[in-house]
Amino acid sequence: MLFKVDKFVSENPFLKLIKLANYDRNRQFIKELCKSCSKKDTVIYYLYIGEEICGFVGISVNKIDNIPCLQVDYIYVKEEYRKSEFEELNQKRISEFLIFLCMEIGKDLQSKIGLRWLALIPDNNELEVFYIEYFKFTKYKTKNNIHILFISL
Repeated sequence: MLFKVDKFVSENPFLKLIKLANYDRNRQFIKELCKSCSKKDTVIYYLYIGEEICGFVGISVNKIDNIPCLQVDYIYVKEEYRKSEFEELNQKRISEFLIFLCMEIGKDLQSKIGLRWLALIPDNNELEVFYIEYFKFTKYKTKNNIHILFISL
């Protein structure tokens, strides 16, 4: 299998991404992510095998309690690729590869715009445990009582 990474910066990728989702909840997240991308607030990186998109991540620069962050707005992997490890991705799952990609982008941006964290809000408790145990994310409660996870860049 040949994996390739590409990105959407300002074009609206809605039609390409919406057909990946099987559930209305995912479609709503994709719709909002694509709106943000078309406003140039978010960049969407997608990973595909051949011509098929198998997963993507939307990221944006944000401040959380005045701490400059690269924020993972949404991460999605097509169901048939979830929980599979791929030799071409150094025995990583697609979601893991996308998080490591975000970390690398954050480290690159850190030297240019002074980011300190990669931050995200996990979708459920299972993902929270995974991010904390596997990537060593730390829980943080914002001044607005929002719980996020972060990792220093």
